Amino acid sequence: MLRQPLFVGWMAIVLASAALLGVPHAQLAQSQEMSLDAVKSAVLATTGYDGQAVDLTATKVQFVVTIVNSKLIDRPAAERENEATRIASTIASIISDKPEFKGIQGIHVDYVKREADSGQTQSIDGIDFRKDPQGNFQHHIS
Repeated sequence: MLRQPLFVGWMAIVLASAALLGVPHAQLAQSQEMSLDAVKSAVLATTGYDGQAVDLTATKVQFVVTIVNSKLIDRPAAERENEATRIASTIASIISDKPEFKGIQGIHVDYVKREADSGQTQSIDGIDFRKDPQGNFQHHIS
């Protein structure tokens, strides 16, 4: 007889705890979205591209920057690598003190060519940076 009220009491505690834990998670997601906008703005300022040319996404462990129809598509790969290095450095400096990005271990910069009429996308180059033990993002060559 005592089992059911005890079970109901424990379930109420578990559900209340889950609701309380959900609030910081929602705040963290909102904070990450605002921070993502700040990171994109910094990348745009560093590169001079407009907002339509840069797509920025983040997972728990990686940033992915996609540059669409870059002025460097037909240029030597070294020029794209230099720009990607500036982008990675900008991102690293912006996220260094943001707890929502503490798990980021890599930055990937994609250069793609997208046809305006068909929307077909062709990958031109992809450049990776991985966090070293000191917390710096280093160009990764594989």
